[in-house]
Amino acid sequence: MNEQERTLLRQLGRTARGMYVAFEAEVGYALPRWRILQALRDEGNLTQKQLAEQLTMDPGALTRQLKVLESEGLITRRRAPADNRLSDVSLTAEGTRAMAAMQPLRQAFTRKVLRGLPKEEMQITMTLLARLEERFRRMGGQAKAQRELKRK
Repeated sequence: MNEQERTLLRQLGRTARGMYVAFEAEVGYALPRWRILQALRDEGNLTQKQLAEQLTMDPGALTRQLKVLESEGLITRRRAPADNRLSDVSLTAEGTRAMAAMQPLRQAFTRKVLRGLPKEEMQITMTLLARLEERFRRMGGQAKAQRELKRK
């Protein structure tokens, strides 16, 4: 791996961590929890499995976040009537109010971060990030399949 490749991957990590910190500072809420609330607001009730898949989130990490959201009264979790192995997750009225209150802050955060960036550069960045994401997903899927084969 050459220096440019190392630097790119390090910068990608630093940028992601910086975004998480800035989002929480500006919006007042952690980005992973915001994403969960937003998915529930947009999609309605979802199972934990559906949430994990939609958000590409580790199921264990999702469960930890859901426990916090539940303790704050923003979501409810119940066993799915059709399948006791699954939990249905939904926004509470308080969760809906919290999302409505945070939405203008989130929009202001996005405008503030992207202000002044040329559209062409944003498009190039989006294209590159989408390609990297696809590679990471493929690599993750291949590694998972290999681990499962070794267990058998």
